[in-house]
Order: sequence, then C-alpha cells, then structure tokens
Amino acid sequence: MPVKYAKQKIEYPSNDFSIFIPKNWQWKVEQYNHENFIIGIDAGSKPNDEGYLDIISIQKAKSFSGSTDIKSEYEFYLKMINENPNSGKVEESGMTNIFDTKSYFISTKPINTEQIGTEIIMILTESETKGVFYYLNGSVSQTNDLEMNKAIVIQSLATFKQ
Repeated sequence: MPVKYAKQKIEYPSNDFSIFIPKNWQWKVEQYNHENFIIGIDAGSKPNDEGYLDIISIQKAKSFSGSTDIKSEYEFYLKMINENPNSGKVEESGMTNIFDTKSYFISTKPINTEQIGTEIIMILTESETKGVFYYLNGSVSQTNDLEMNKAIVIQSLATFKQ
C-alpha cells in the first residue's frame, strides 16, 4: 500500500550504503561485538502513546551460515526461523526483485495473537563481496496503525542503495 510520508536520506559514514527513512525517526551507527558484523545502523520511530515503536536495522555482515551464496544464506535463516517458535510464524518468503542484485525476503508475524507483537520483514541482499551480505530488517508493532506503518517501513527498505 503506497503511503506518502516526509523522508530523510541517511548514509553510512563510509558511504557503503544509503536509505531514506521517515523524517521524524532517529538513527545511529551501531558498533558490534561479533566477528561476522562489519557495519550497521539502527533507526526507529518515536514511541507511540502506549510505548510501541517501529525499527529499521541494516547490517553488512559475513555469512552466518558459512556460505558464499545468497540462496544458501536465505535457506539457513528460513530454517532457523521455522525451528524456533519464538521467532514468529513465516507469512511469506522467497526471492524478490526489489534491488538490482539477487535478494530474498522473509516476513513473519507473532504466534501469540493475544498480545501486541511485532511483525518483521527481513530482506537479504548481496554485497560487492562474495560471502558478505546486507541484512535489512524492519520491525513493526501490531498497533491500530499496523498497515500504514508496515507500508512505510517496506517503502523505506526499498530505497536502500549500496
């Protein structure tokens, strides 16, 4: 669902990537204590009246499965989510042509429907280095504005450029 919203362009300080996020969101460069992570950012909305927020997180990292091809990395993540009930239920997954490089996505919803949870979309895309991928994650709280906020997060993720 296309949604109009004010945007701001953010770039990783080394110019590895850029993305447009909602103008009123905050973002920061992340430092990781894990050997696979190379670079990353987190961006988030301000909490709503109940304290819920939406988040975009982008990491450039070495393969977590030890693979050099993106399809194997995608299948590794899909299997991991399906084997861990706390990860949510996979709603949709597969190949996507959202970018100029080979990419896959996984969309999950929480299993427990009795409380507000988080819907997550992960997009996995190739980087310029074999065996190194970009992991683009969008998390949206299941509030009354779920569909609009999900559309904003997906539209933002679609603006990712290496």
